[in-house]
Amino acid sequence: MTTFQILGRVRLQPDHGPGAHLDVKGAKARALLVTLLLRAGTTVTLDRLAEALWDQEPPRSAVANIRTHASRLRQSLDPQTPLLGTEGGYELHADADRCDHLRFLDRAGAGRAALEAGDPDRAAACLAAALALWQGDEAAVGVPRNGPLEAWLGHLDEERMRAVEDFADAQLQLAEPRSALRDLAGLLAAAPLRSRAWELRMRAHHRLGEFDGLTAAYRAAEAVHRRELGTGPGVRLDALYHRLVTSVPVPVG
Repeated sequence: MTTFQILGRVRLQPDHGPGAHLDVKGAKARALLVTLLLRAGTTVTLDRLAEALWDQEPPRSAVANIRTHASRLRQSLDPQTPLLGTEGGYELHADADRCDHLRFLDRAGAGRAALEAGDPDRAAACLAAALALWQGDEAAVGVPRNGPLEAWLGHLDEERMRAVEDFADAQLQLAEPRSALRDLAGLLAAAPLRSRAWELRMRAHHRLGEFDGLTAAYRAAEAVHRRELGTGPGVRLDALYHRLVTSVPVPVG
């Protein structure tokens, strides 16, 4: 059965043996595949597909173009991964274990549940497995986020960032603050307004006894909030900083 990857570049692997991954060529072909994958097992209407493929008013030939792209896509799929067409739209049948985004959401959800249940070992294992499925920091690279794709792909990106934060949280609970700092650095470079990530970074510096790093992290959070939002970092971050800067850290190890 065909395996699909959208956590990074859009690729598929027909059931022809290992190493046979194929890049999907053409922005509209990628948009069609991604839209169908994000609603796998349900019929996506032609109107919805047109919204995803064109950022403005679709051309008169939109339906014909969609059917052409669908026909070409079908040729890349094995018989056990059917792409069904109707008068009103298309439906892609793809097992959850063959879709990297569905496996990611399942593992990230399991990790978050384990974290909330007080099991950081299991949380770290699940979250590491979830994040290992990503081949970059953005879902469906090269696919314009037209129509519904803006929200659908944005949700995947948000879940990746939440998983990075959850993983850092688990690492802190497992007395691995240095690893947590490494992962948080990349997240904050890309999304500098994430308050939870700043909180975790400050906790990691505190756990290491790095009070200069703790203060630097707080000042950096303050600066980016002033620059981007015209406000301070918020009451919660302020309170955490003042509590940590006056408390003795628990030794690591």
